[in-house]
Amino acid sequence: MIKISDQLRKYFVTISILSIAFITITTNLSINYFFSDYIRDSRSRDDVKVVQYVEQVYSNYEEFNSESLMIIMHYAFSEDVVIQIRDRDNNISWNSSTFGIDYGITDEYINNESNFSFRNYLFMYNGENIGSIDVGRPKSIISNIEDEKFLVTINSIFGIASLLTLFIAYRSSNSISKKFLNPIYVIKENAKLIEQGKYKKLNEVETNTFELHELSVSVKELAERLNYQEALKRRMTTDIAHELRTPLAAIQSHIEAFMDGVWEPNDERLAVIHGEILRLTHLIKELSELSIVEDDEIKLYADNVDLSVTLNDITDSYEPMFIEKNIKLNKNIQDNIVIVGDIDYLKRIFANILSNAYKYTNENGTVNVSLSQINDKIKISVSDTGIGIPKEDLKHIFERFYRSDLSRARETGGTGIGLTITKALVEAHGGTIKIDSEVGKGTNVIIELSRLTL
Repeated sequence: MIKISDQLRKYFVTISILSIAFITITTNLSINYFFSDYIRDSRSRDDVKVVQYVEQVYSNYEEFNSESLMIIMHYAFSEDVVIQIRDRDNNISWNSSTFGIDYGITDEYINNESNFSFRNYLFMYNGENIGSIDVGRPKSIISNIEDEKFLVTINSIFGIASLLTLFIAYRSSNSISKKFLNPIYVIKENAKLIEQGKYKKLNEVETNTFELHELSVSVKELAERLNYQEALKRRMTTDIAHELRTPLAAIQSHIEAFMDGVWEPNDERLAVIHGEILRLTHLIKELSELSIVEDDEIKLYADNVDLSVTLNDITDSYEPMFIEKNIKLNKNIQDNIVIVGDIDYLKRIFANILSNAYKYTNENGTVNVSLSQINDKIKISVSDTGIGIPKEDLKHIFERFYRSDLSRARETGGTGIGLTITKALVEAHGGTIKIDSEVGKGTNVIIELSRLTL
C-alpha cells in the first residue's frame, strides 16, 4: 500500500515532467515547422537581393573577371549562400564554393552542396536575359552557428526550467498534500473515536474542500446517529423492562394474595390476571413481528383487495371506542378502489393508525378518515385533533420503541413498535407513509399506494 502523500508527490512530479516535455517538443517543432513558411519567404526576399547584387557587380565591371567574381564569392560566403551562374544554355559557368576552394577558402558545410537547396532566377543586364543565377541556401532552417546556438540556448533554458519545476513540484507537493491530507487525518481520527464509542468527542474538521467538508459532516451525522441509537438502546431496555415489570408485578401480587389467602380467586380478579397476560402476549407478539420486519422477511400473500371495503370495516369496528370517548369520527371513503396486497397486513396498517388516533385524541375531538384515488395513485389519510407530535420528534417517529415525551406524559401505553411495523408493511406494499403534526393541533398520517390489480 502507498501513502496518499507519496502518490500525490509522484503525480505532481510526473505531471511536471510530462508538461515540460510537451512544451519542449512543441517549441522545437514550432521552430522547425511552424515558422518554415516565414523563413522561406524571408529567404526569397534575400535571394532577390543576392541576384540584384550579382547583377550590380556585373554591371559595374560589364563582365565577369577575377576581381568581380572574387567580390561575388566573398559576398556569398558572408551571406552563407552558394551562388551559381549559368549561361544561356543553362550550363553552370561559375560556382562560388568551387571558386572559394581555388582561393584557399574552405568551409566544409558551405562547400558541401548537398546541404543546400537551390532556387533559379533570371540574370538580366540592360533589360536582356543573359543567363540565370542559382542561389543555394541550407535545407534546414537550423543550419548556421547562430541558429544552433539559439536552439541550444532554448533547450538549456527548458532543461534548467525542468529541474527548477521538479524541485518546486516536489516541495509544493509536501505542503499541498499536508493541506489536503490533514482534514482526512482528522476524519480518520474521528472514525476511530466512533469505533471506540466516543461519539461526542469528535475533532472539528477545518477544510475549504467541498467533498472533504461533506465527508466530515457525514461522519459527524453518523456519530450523532450512533449516539442516538445507543441512547435508544438504553431507553429500549428501560421501556421493555417497564412494559414487562408492570403486568408481571400485577400478576405476582394477585397470585401471592391468592396463596396467602388474602383474596379468593374470583372472576373479576382472574380477569385482571388474564388481561395482564394478554398484555404480555401482545408485547411478545410485537417484538416477534419487529424482528421479522427488521430482517426484511415480510412475505405478502397478495391478492386483489377492495381497500374501500377494508377501510370501512376497520373504521366501523373502532367506531364504538370513539363514541365512548366522545370523539367524532368522519369518513370520506371513495368506493371500488382495488389494489394488489395482503389483506391481513393492510388491516394491521389501518388498525395501528386508527388506534394511535384514538389514544392521542382528547375527548370531544375529531378524527377524519379519507380514501381517494387520482389516476394510479391511492391516498389514505387519517387526521386527528389530538395532542400532536413535537417537531424534533417527527424524524424519529418510525424508529422502534420511540415514543415522544407528550405521549409518555399521557401514559397512553404502547411499546413504540406499532409505527415501525406500520412503515415496514406500507413499504412492503410499495407505498410510502409520512406524518405531519403540530403540537396542540393534531396529527395527519398520509399513506400513498399504487393501484395494481391481478
